[in-house]
Amino acid sequence: MSTTRLLLLGVVRIFQPAYGYQLRRELLTWDVQQWANINPGSIYTGLRTLAKHGYLQELEEGDRPGRTSYKLTADGETEYFTLLRELLWNVDSFHPDRMQAALSFLWSLRRDEVLAALEARIVKLEQQQKAEPFAERQVLEDPGTPNHVVEMFRIVDARATGELEWTRAFHQRVTDGAYSFAGEPADWQPYPGMVTHWGEIPNPPTN
Repeated sequence: MSTTRLLLLGVVRIFQPAYGYQLRRELLTWDVQQWANINPGSIYTGLRTLAKHGYLQELEEGDRPGRTSYKLTADGETEYFTLLRELLWNVDSFHPDRMQAALSFLWSLRRDEVLAALEARIVKLEQQQKAEPFAERQVLEDPGTPNHVVEMFRIVDARATGELEWTRAFHQRVTDGAYSFAGEPADWQPYPGMVTHWGEIPNPPTN
């Protein structure tokens, strides 16, 4: 749910105000149906749910009756950054889609925060590596647990090991100045007609 909510809020934030079909089309180019398990048809339902909870504002287009566009409310802006930081700072090896969603919007945070979060993730992943052999031993020593269960721990550990290697390399690239983050000149050119917050330092939401 956190992944879906961040993706919907984030894509609205990029294009706002934007209508549902535009947002659905954009998310499908990200292949969210593959890695985030988002049913394309549920995108419209998700947008309406976020509006119902006060995170999005629905705007009726005067020249197109019945056509609704969306933009973030102040609460939606707060929720966007809360979710982004939650998914960035916390490691969940059983849900790799959460970090992938956070990667989609890292540019809206400052570089120093991204570096700090990556350093924290490295520590947590290293801790998981240290703990994994003892989890295996517990399974193997428990006569009531089938031995094949240990492979569930091993596949999670393999993913975490790969993520640890990537995180260290990504941290070094960001340290060396790769990519653009909030408050920095953009390192790419948005396509014509794209409304984006790229390069802006986020201001605290106001009511």
